[in-house]
This record gives sequence, C-alpha cells and structure tokens, in this order.
Amino acid sequence: MGSYVDDNEYDADSGIIISNARIASNPVSKSTNGRRSEESSSNHPYKKTPPTFLQNNRTIIPDEKTVIAHPRGWSMEDALNHAKDGSARAKAMSPAQVLESLQKGNSRFWTGQAQRPEVSAFERRVLIKQQFPSTAILGCSDSRVPVEIVFDQGLGDMFVVRVAGNCLGQTTQASLDYAVHHLNVKVLMIMGHEGCGAIKAAGLPQEMINKETKSLSAMLTDLKVGLSDVQKIFDPRALDRECVVSNVRRQVTNLVKDAKMMESINSGDLIVVGAFYEISSGIVDFFMQVSKFDGKEKNPSPGVSSRYFPETGEIVQV
Repeated sequence: MGSYVDDNEYDADSGIIISNARIASNPVSKSTNGRRSEESSSNHPYKKTPPTFLQNNRTIIPDEKTVIAHPRGWSMEDALNHAKDGSARAKAMSPAQVLESLQKGNSRFWTGQAQRPEVSAFERRVLIKQQFPSTAILGCSDSRVPVEIVFDQGLGDMFVVRVAGNCLGQTTQASLDYAVHHLNVKVLMIMGHEGCGAIKAAGLPQEMINKETKSLSAMLTDLKVGLSDVQKIFDPRALDRECVVSNVRRQVTNLVKDAKMMESINSGDLIVVGAFYEISSGIVDFFMQVSKFDGKEKNPSPGVSSRYFPETGEIVQV
C-alpha cells in the first residue's frame, strides 16, 4: 500500500495545515522487479474523482487501506473563508426551509437513509472560530434521544439544550434566549419523547414525589402541573403520548410568553414548534407551531399538525 509522508507545516495555534502535503510513491514490490504495477496506477478507485479527506487532510480507502492526501494544504485564510460561506448559507435559509430540512433529516433517520454528516478535521477547526446553527432544541436528557442523530444533523448544525423532562427553567430559558438573540437560529423546537421517565414520575401521587431529593421533587412537582389536563385514558401507550404532548404544549406556551421571543417570531425570523419523538419507530411528529401570522393563513407549515396563537390562545388543528 502507499505510504503517507507528512511533511506539512502546521499553524502552532490552530493546527491547520499551512503548506502542501505529499504522498510517497507506492513501494515497489518484488513481483514487479522494481516497477510499479500498471493496475495500481491506472485502476485506482480514486484516480478520476479526488476523495474527501477525513483526517489531517487525507482519506483512508476502506477496501485497500490506502492513504491519499489532498494535493495541497489548507491555510488559515481558507478556514476563515469557509466559515464565512457557512455562515452566509445559514443566514440565507428561511425558518420554513430550516423546519423542512429537519423533517427531511428525520425521514432519512427513520427510513435508514441517514447521511451521518460528519465533518473533516479542517471543518472542525473552522468551527473553533464561530458557530452558526440554524436550529435550537430543548430536548430530554434521556440517553435514547440523541437529537443530532434523530434529525441526521452534524457538528455545528444544532444548538442543543437537554434536561430531564425537556422543561423550561432559568438556565434552559437563558440558553434558548442566547440561541435566538445571539446565534440567530431560525427554528426553536421543544421535543418530548415516548417513554419519558421524568413524565412518568411526575404522574405519581404527590406523596411519593415528596420522598425524592429536594431538587428532583421540585422538578417533578412542576412537571405534574402540565399533566393536570390529561383526562383518564386506559390505553397505556396513548396515555404516555398524551402526557408527553401535554407537557410539550405547556413548555411552548410558557416559552412564547416572553416578549422578546415573540418579537423574533412576529418579525418572521423565528418559528417555535413542539415535537414528539417516538422511540419505537424513530419518527418525530411536529405540532404546536408558533410563527408570524399574516392575517390570512392560519394553517401550520406542511408536516406540522397544529398551530398556536398566543394572543388569543387558539389552537388550529389540521
């Protein structure tokens, strides 16, 4: 196999390559009497299409375990320009386009078509300087709900806040405020999930909740308030979903009570939406959309089942 000779120069602070890399010749084999094999030079799988490098400006070909380098290095100027391009692309997308991209990402995930958009070493270094996520999400800390994977997103794509029961509090609210007002995300999502342990615990009698630690008891008691409207449901899976959805609706309602949050929504810069992730299928259902109202169309965006109007408390179902 070809040997990789790393004679690059690296920036001392960032580690970004600042001079060219090269590939040593394939070592001559005894069977070719010192000559390179015609097959190795003419039928190489990447002879016509240069590969995307994955680590330190090079790509390992799984089937031949050959290391190939990009023909030149990357400078700090390249990194800065790449960051500017990424930021510009993120800013150019509308909230509706970002929401659609999340729906498509989830569809790729649950149908087994996930792209797993991992980034190269160069792109990771670009992210050191700045971030430009298009989505902020308040999700549950449950280990079965890794939101970037569920929406088939990569590094730098989502600003994620995770806490048991995906509930609003001072720190979670502040984190979302930062995402909206400083990172300028286009979609803010609050997502609950099937089989949430925090919601199940919040449904226990209060005397049992009081036996927990002070912090946990206070959190469960707060979550319990959001379950008060859930009527008696006999099917356990239906009850589980209704409790989780009821909690998400409460968190969305509380979130948009904030005047500055509503300014971003009414200006058309932000869509807030609730979501339910079904662990068993991988599907995310979207509901409780809050977005700019043009005075005419009351229906939510495609793929969203309901829209909430904070000014009147009306919920439009489709």
